[in-house]
Amino acid sequence: MPQLPAIIEQKRPKVSPEYDYSTLSNYKDVKVLNTTLDIEIQFQEKKIAGNVKYDLSVLKSFSKLVIDSSYIKIHGVKVNDTTVKYSIRDRVDPWGSAIDIESPAKEGDSISLSVDFETTEKSTAIQWLKTNPSTSDASDYVFTQLEPNHARALFPCFDTPAVKSTVDATIKSKHPVVFSGLPTTNRADVFQYEQKIPIPAYLFAIASGNIAHVKAGPRSTIYAEPDRLEDARNEFEEDLEKFIQIAEKLTTPYIWSTYDILINPASFPYGGMENPNITFVTPTLISYDKSQVDVIAHELAHSWSGNNVTNASWEHFWLNEGWTVYLERRIVGELHGEQTRQFHFIMGWNDLQGAINELPKFEYSRLVQDLQQGKIDPDDTFSSVPYEKGSNFIYHLECKLGGVAEFDPFIKHYFTKFSKQSIDTYQFVDALFEFYANDQKKIDALNSVDWNLWLYTPGLPPRADFDTTLVDQVTSLVDQWVEKATVLKTFDEFASVFGTGENRKTYDSFSSPQKIFFIDHLLEKRSTPTFWKDNSASSDALISIYSDLTETRNTEIIFRWFKLKLLAGKKHFYQDLADWLGTVGRMKYVRPSYRLLNTVDHDLAVATFEKFKERYHPIASNLVKKDLGL
Repeated sequence: MPQLPAIIEQKRPKVSPEYDYSTLSNYKDVKVLNTTLDIEIQFQEKKIAGNVKYDLSVLKSFSKLVIDSSYIKIHGVKVNDTTVKYSIRDRVDPWGSAIDIESPAKEGDSISLSVDFETTEKSTAIQWLKTNPSTSDASDYVFTQLEPNHARALFPCFDTPAVKSTVDATIKSKHPVVFSGLPTTNRADVFQYEQKIPIPAYLFAIASGNIAHVKAGPRSTIYAEPDRLEDARNEFEEDLEKFIQIAEKLTTPYIWSTYDILINPASFPYGGMENPNITFVTPTLISYDKSQVDVIAHELAHSWSGNNVTNASWEHFWLNEGWTVYLERRIVGELHGEQTRQFHFIMGWNDLQGAINELPKFEYSRLVQDLQQGKIDPDDTFSSVPYEKGSNFIYHLECKLGGVAEFDPFIKHYFTKFSKQSIDTYQFVDALFEFYANDQKKIDALNSVDWNLWLYTPGLPPRADFDTTLVDQVTSLVDQWVEKATVLKTFDEFASVFGTGENRKTYDSFSSPQKIFFIDHLLEKRSTPTFWKDNSASSDALISIYSDLTETRNTEIIFRWFKLKLLAGKKHFYQDLADWLGTVGRMKYVRPSYRLLNTVDHDLAVATFEKFKERYHPIASNLVKKDLGL
């Protein structure tokens, strides 16, 4: 194998994959062979109760077994069907309370660990809600969200992506249930699932409520509440199988059998969560113009990067997300052309710039995080950085190595070599150098990569030389707006320049992603932060001439258009934004919207949060509290 860059060898841990410091368990001492989950969803009490059983192989002798828990009650522990003593340590935020189980074992032993438990109202893993609460259709609903380290708040576990196991689940509920596996038998109010591909605890997923379903392709079913089902089918059906086939061509055959989607209620905090077999998504993806189906391409791509090949610890989260965004854009490029792929990279670059500016700590803009020092919650480090900086890094490697024809064989090798494993960045780098070991030009290209800058240095990496064709159409119109903003004085003057003729034709030809970029660039091109506020007539004209942006149902556009309105000082839109925040729960929109509202009207921001906080997922609610200084 060729000699690796000095910075890689300098940073490499003594043992790879790197130890996960986000778990309190002694996960290195055992191998989890199978997990059996037997639970009941109790809607009236708002708790999930039952038993979890682990079949373990002992890798290293120990006097006690340690597992993770957070805000859950333990009712009993058995090892090999014998009741044993256990103690629960004092809580250590953000890691929860370790459970010490008195069960000496020797290397080579096979043991069974069984724990009876129930969740509590403080669980950060679960959201209980009533859908359509003010109507006769009001119904109980519950869903879980466990990434990064909230599985321990659902059931006692080895809460680390380094540990994967197969799963058998039996779930009792009075409502239909979905789970991250394949259904085996469903009878009355008991739902059974199996997951024969090893998965980490954060990919366990449960939802139950008034859930209907419709077939949406040879390998796909869409699940949703009845009033959203048809809209969801119309939005996603025609693309699902196409996405799967393109991804298989780029990577390896799809191993999960089915790829289904659950449209969750509005409070779901993420765009999507890549739970195996059943991606959970936000209803904000139903944009009625198919402009957000690339999020489905993203979640599907996780079937390879994240679910199959998994980051071994949250320090290396970019391996999950950077690869996934890269594959998502390859899928989009295959469908819509290379210029579209390049356009999405440019859009992502803008998101990366904004994310770095808004991070609570600049060092969180590194690709490889350092979570060992102090009590750093992985939730606090999550941002667009691992997604966009990570995907730009993969694209940088693609370009360095000679383009897609030279890079694509490595993609297949990577996902084959590390299939069903949890790895770190050093194993990824090793695989690169090993794969191209017999091609000196490729090794020279890899040695020319600034590994320190990309992997360990905070801030923006070098920007690639993207194809700007689709961007140039937008920037030309934005440049005219910025130029005319200080010259024209009346609405009629603005309307004559931008509301008719070639400028109007140009705008009307924009795709939804180009309209999103149009708003972003209007803000980016400001010569001062108050430019659109200082030039009030121009911003009034913008809002009036492009009334379609106000009337759209596309949340990406709605969110950005509110941002421009508020930064332009349009006070009559403050309450509109506050009202809108009661209809969405996706953190991508909720957190920056509250931060924005807070800068212009702190009292309204706080009052709005107090009004709607029960609608948000606990993860989202806790982070908004921090954003507002509450």
